[in-house]
Amino acid sequence: MIALKVEKIGDQVAVILNEEAIDLLNAKVGGVLHLEPTRDGHVLAAVTQEVWVEDPHARGRAFLKRYNRTFEQLS
Repeated sequence: MIALKVEKIGDQVAVILNEEAIDLLNAKVGGVLHLEPTRDGHVLAAVTQEVWVEDPHARGRAFLKRYNRTFEQLS
């Protein structure tokens, strides 16, 4: 299990990733991580990442992936 620190920075709340979490998530500064609740709503799962700088079409593909996932959950 990885423990992450939650801090208030100005008017926002941030989760501070330690080195282990950064490596496991392959997180990049400036990227966006998407966390989705599981069906019971108590645990976050299905982490996806968007990095727009490397691929100009990544943002569109990520949007479509989330859009399709929503319909899959509804069916």
